[in-house]
Amino acid sequence: MSLRVRNLVFRYRAFELRVGGLAFEESRLTVIVGPNGAGKTTFLKCLAGLLPVPKGAIDLDGRDLVSLGEPERARRLAFVPQEHGAAFNYSVLDFVLMGRTAHLPLFASPSAEDVRIAEEALSFVGFSAYASRPHFQLSSGERRMVLIARALAQQTDLLVLDEPTTFLDPRHEAEVMDLARKLAAERRKTVVMTLHNLDLAVRSADEMVFMKNGRVVSSGRPEDVLTENLLTRVYDFPMTLFRLEGRTFVLR
Repeated sequence: MSLRVRNLVFRYRAFELRVGGLAFEESRLTVIVGPNGAGKTTFLKCLAGLLPVPKGAIDLDGRDLVSLGEPERARRLAFVPQEHGAAFNYSVLDFVLMGRTAHLPLFASPSAEDVRIAEEALSFVGFSAYASRPHFQLSSGERRMVLIARALAQQTDLLVLDEPTTFLDPRHEAEVMDLARKLAAERRKTVVMTLHNLDLAVRSADEMVFMKNGRVVSSGRPEDVLTENLLTRVYDFPMTLFRLEGRTFVLR
């Protein structure tokens, strides 16, 4: 599924997001980076249809995002927030089953097939053993993986993730990024996420989008656009790029 942005403008109080043109393609992991206040999360919520956008500004495979009703949008696009505060202490499997809501008739209960899909999603993220565990007993990193499993249960072609590695230890950071790459490469998903960790972004992304003050400063493959001058311009802070054995590291 392709996601395209054309002349997107969103205003909130004293902040203005303005993106002229950008495309997110199938089987690609795109990482959006930039300093605090750059508009990354606002942009992500616009892409996910969580904030009002002008007609014609965003389309999914040629369909105007504005024209899609909420159920249809949920069948095409899954949004994974930074954190989710469940009101009830569901089991992990029941929580993941919520991802099937968009596919169910009103007031219908999940079928055996819905349960199978939820179990498969848990298996894909390596959490089958957690199915019966109460959601409140999970760590922050575990909850993040379960949120991704719930999004997988929606069976959408587009995944939008807001800071999926925030507050995670290095092991869980690596697990989340490996999973995101696996979804793009093996499941042919279009995966878009925001990140603060530049090293993770550079190592993992097929495409990067650099934002500052509500604008896209640069975008493209990391090897094509990443320079020390760009990083200094975006972050107002000098950084050095260090390359070793084919890998690029950002030194502050």
